[in-house]
Amino acid sequence: MQEIIVIIIGVIVALLVIYKVYGFFFSKNEQKGNCGCSNCGCSTNKKSKIV
Repeated sequence: MQEIIVIIIGVIVALLVIYKVYGFFFSKNEQKGNCGCSNCGCSTNKKSKIV
């Protein structure tokens, strides 16, 4: 019984990870910058400098 629960949880976690990786690389709507993130060095948006 315990093994079945562990397998079910493992499958759910694996599906969530695959979904997030697929969404990060292939969803153009979620990508803010050229690299897929909104607050990194390769983003095209200008950053405000903290003095």
